[in-house]
Amino acid sequence: MDISKELKIAMSTGKVEIGFKTSLKAINNKKAKLIIVASNIPEKMKSKIEAKCNNVPIYIFPGTSWELGSVCGRPHMVSTVAIIDPGESSILKIKEG
Repeated sequence: MDISKELKIAMSTGKVEIGFKTSLKAINNKKAKLIIVASNIPEKMKSKIEAKCNNVPIYIFPGTSWELGSVCGRPHMVSTVAIIDPGESSILKIKEG
């Protein structure tokens, strides 16, 4: 599965929260269905996300936060993305494999 392509589809047809703080809020409000984390996220941030994600799967994006930001269409770094509603994408299937 092409995670970049599926993430772009989810962003245009579904609902996603971009950024560390908004991802944590989505987890706390039990809205997040999947958390995507950049591979170079600081360990402190990563452990905070992992501690909160009891039943929410975490996917490590195979690129840097700059690359994740680029996939999200942002001109800056993005450390985490919370998938609230996948829309027409099949991005939630990555947690199965």
